[in-house]
Amino acid sequence: MQGIIKQVGSFFQHSLVSRVLQAVLVSFFLLTIVFFLLRLIPGDPAMVLLGENASMGQVEEYRKLLGLDRPPMEQYVDYMSNAFQGDLGVSILRRQSVVKIIASRLPVSLWLAGSTVAMVFVLALPLGLLAAVYHRTWFGYFFRVTTSIAISTPIYFTSLVILLLLAVKLDLVPIAGYDPEFPKNLRTLFAPALTNSILLAPVLARILQASVIDTMEEEFVEAAIVRGVKPLRFMWHYLLRPSLAPCIAALGYFAATVVSYGVLIEIIFNLPGVGMSLIEFVRAFDYTAVQGFVALTGLLVVATTLLADLLNAWLDPRANLK
Repeated sequence: MQGIIKQVGSFFQHSLVSRVLQAVLVSFFLLTIVFFLLRLIPGDPAMVLLGENASMGQVEEYRKLLGLDRPPMEQYVDYMSNAFQGDLGVSILRRQSVVKIIASRLPVSLWLAGSTVAMVFVLALPLGLLAAVYHRTWFGYFFRVTTSIAISTPIYFTSLVILLLLAVKLDLVPIAGYDPEFPKNLRTLFAPALTNSILLAPVLARILQASVIDTMEEEFVEAAIVRGVKPLRFMWHYLLRPSLAPCIAALGYFAATVVSYGVLIEIIFNLPGVGMSLIEFVRAFDYTAVQGFVALTGLLVVATTLLADLLNAWLDPRANLK
């Protein structure tokens, strides 16, 4: 009992604290980089919003109203102070709280991300397991070829093919748009989630294949074969479950990929999510809103990576906890 308590205490002391501190540090640098990079973009938000016919006096007055006349470092200190209090400012374009705008658009993007991750695991787990068990047969070679093609295919091409087949030819899903009611929203999210899954599922399946092949060389697997363990129990308890740690660790990569492709997916499928709003605010030179949206998506990736690291450390004691 004392050994278990020490092990749990060591986990929280070395893994939880260190990884939380790393996440906080990454978040701090993320907010800093977002703030200064956006100010390197050419263009004046006040001039864009007022139009080319506005006088210099009107532009300067509007810049003062928006707080853009102050030194960048002073703006940065105020921005960081407000951000850590949950205040991302007011949108220049809409004159609304950025937090409220994000709250109205974020559920769509979260539903898309959740549907994508669920579909990725449903597709990748059986494929990766079968590819590992039969990696020296025709199925293993076919798996490597098809996954290479899926990974290298541009996502915009995949989305157009899916729209043509599922929406136009078979009429199984709507061509575009979003229905917020559950479970109707799952029908509108099926095509965009499938598009993301075709890119991500092969990656996860390959990770799982390599992990299962390594697990098959362990002594406890040979002992289970000798004892004649039932196939389903053998597949789950002796092959799949011990091999899931690398897949959990890849959740951070999946989160970053879903966020990066989310903008393109939402435009193609006309989903009113964070990506569509981000494009709108970038075109309007809305610094405040863009800062808020980019910072939020970045923080979500950091949080997902932190969760994946902790789950990986918990599932696999061999993981580096320091």
